[in-house]
Amino acid sequence: MKSSIDEDVFEKSVRYAVSRKELEFARAMSQRNAAENTAKDKFIAHLSHELRTPLTSILGYTSILLENDKTIPFQNELKVISNNGKHLLNLLNDVLDLSKIAADKFELREKPTNLQELLIEVNSLLTVSAIDKGLALAFHSQTKLPENISLDDLRFKQILVNLIGNAIKFTDVGGVSVNISLMTVDTENILKFQIVDTGIGMAEQQINSIFVPFKQVEDVYNRKAGGAGLGLSITAEIVKQMGGKLEVKSEIGNGSIFTLSVPCKLLGDSLIDYDFNVDYKREIETKLPKLTGRALVVDDVFEIRELAGYFVKKTGVKVEFASNGEQALLKVAQAQRENSPFDVIFMDLHMPVLTGEETVQILRKEGNKANVVAMTAALNKGLYKDLTQLGFDALIAKPIDKLEIWKVLENEFSQTVAQNKGQAIHKTQTKPLIHLVEDDMDSANIMQMMLEQLDYRVLHSSTAKQAIANADGKSGDTIALHLLDLGLPDLKGEAFISAFFDKQIAGKVSILSGSQPDSALLERFPIVDHLIKPVSKDMLCEWLQKNCDPSDFVS
Repeated sequence: MKSSIDEDVFEKSVRYAVSRKELEFARAMSQRNAAENTAKDKFIAHLSHELRTPLTSILGYTSILLENDKTIPFQNELKVISNNGKHLLNLLNDVLDLSKIAADKFELREKPTNLQELLIEVNSLLTVSAIDKGLALAFHSQTKLPENISLDDLRFKQILVNLIGNAIKFTDVGGVSVNISLMTVDTENILKFQIVDTGIGMAEQQINSIFVPFKQVEDVYNRKAGGAGLGLSITAEIVKQMGGKLEVKSEIGNGSIFTLSVPCKLLGDSLIDYDFNVDYKREIETKLPKLTGRALVVDDVFEIRELAGYFVKKTGVKVEFASNGEQALLKVAQAQRENSPFDVIFMDLHMPVLTGEETVQILRKEGNKANVVAMTAALNKGLYKDLTQLGFDALIAKPIDKLEIWKVLENEFSQTVAQNKGQAIHKTQTKPLIHLVEDDMDSANIMQMMLEQLDYRVLHSSTAKQAIANADGKSGDTIALHLLDLGLPDLKGEAFISAFFDKQIAGKVSILSGSQPDSALLERFPIVDHLIKPVSKDMLCEWLQKNCDPSDFVS
C-alpha cells in the first residue's frame, strides 16, 4: 500500500524487481544459448556430412584411377586431384575439430595400438612431402621402444603429422629429424618426440602466437606455405587432453625444435629396436586379404555405396547393396530365408525411410548377430559410445579408407578362422571374364579400363570374325558375358547377331549400342539386356550388378 511504503521498503522493492528482471534475462539468455548451440551442432554435423560425402567420391575414385596401369600417362594430373582433395579434407577436419574443442565436445578413444606400425605409416606418409621439396626426413629411436601401447591412435597420428608436416612446410633446405625415446618419470612411462628442422625458424615473441587459432607466423615464407593456421592450435589442445606437454625452441634462420612428451600405457613388457625402413601401408596393400563371406553395404548415395562395395569385393567377399534401412531389412530377411546370412553389414547413419540407428535397433531386436559397421561423415563427441549401445560393432569415418574396411573384414573373418580351428576357409576370387566386341579403339579402351576397375577381366574383339571365333571363350576360361557392338566393319546388325548365335555360346549375351536396338531382334535371339552408349562408370557399375556380379564367380 502507498501509505505503508517508506524509504527502506521502496529501495528493497526496486532491488527485488531489478533482480527478478536480471534473473529472467539470464534464463532467457541461457535458453537462447542452448538453442544456438544445438542449432550450431546440427549445422556442423550437416556441414560435415555434406562436404565429406562428395570428398568420399573424389578421393575414392581418384585412388582407383591411380592404381590402374591404363592411367599412367595421367598420374601427375590425378595426383594433383588427390592431393588437393586431401588438403580440402584436412582443412575441413581442422575447422570441425576447432568447433568441437570450443564446444567441449572433443573426445579421445583409447585402444591397443602397435606403435611401430603407426610410426612407419607416419614416416611413409610424410616422406613423400619431404621428397617433393628435396628434403631428408629421418626417424631415429634413441632407446628401445614399446611394441604395443594404449592410446587414441588416430589423434596421436594427427599430432605427429601436424608437427612433422609443419616442420617440412617451413623448411626449404636440409631436412627434418624425428628422435624418439621412452622415459620413466615417477613410475609413469613417457614417450618423447623431438622434431628438429633446419627451416626458417621463429623469433621468441612469435612462438606463443603459433598456437593461436587462425594465427600464422607473419613471414614472406608463410604466404607460399598455405594453410588455415589451425594445425598447431589443435595439436596443442589434443596434447593437453592426452595429459602431455609440447615445448618449442627456435631462432630466426636456425630452425626449430618441437619437443612432444606424452604419457602412455604399455601393453606388455616387450621393448624392441625399431626399423623405420618399411613402407607399412604398402605392405598392407600388397597383403590384401583374400576371404569368402557375404557383406551388405547400405548407403543412400550411389557413388559411396559402389565405392565401399568395390573395396569389399577386392577381398573376395560377396557384396549386396541397399539404399536405405528399409531395403536393408528386406535384404537381411531374404538372406536369412535362403540360409545365407550376411557376415558383415556396412551401414550409413543418415538415410531416408529408416536411418542407420533405427535399422540396427530393429536388427538386434530380431536377434541378428551380424557385425554392423557404422559409416558416417558426422562425427560428434560420444558418438562411438552411443552407437555401440545401439548395437553397432565398429565405426568407419567418411571419406572411406579402404585399409579401414579391409581391417574390419580381416577382424571378422579371423574370428571365423579361429572358430573353425584353423580350417582354410579363405579362397581367392576368380574375376569374371567379359567379351567386349567394339571396333572403335578409343571406346574399347575406355570401356576396358572401366570394366577392369570394377573387378572384371576383358577379352576384346574388334571385328565380327574375331567375335565369332571368341564366342566360346579360350581354353579353360569361361566367358560370363558378351557385350556386342552391332556396327562392326565386316558384319553388321542382325546378320552379325545371327552368325554369332550359330556358334556355341558360353555365357550371357547383351548388346552394346549407340541407339535403342530393334525389339524384334531382342525377341528373336536370347539376348538378356542392352546397354546404350555413351556409358559412364556409374551406369556401367549399376548395369553389371544386375547382369554380371563378380562376386557370383568364386573358385
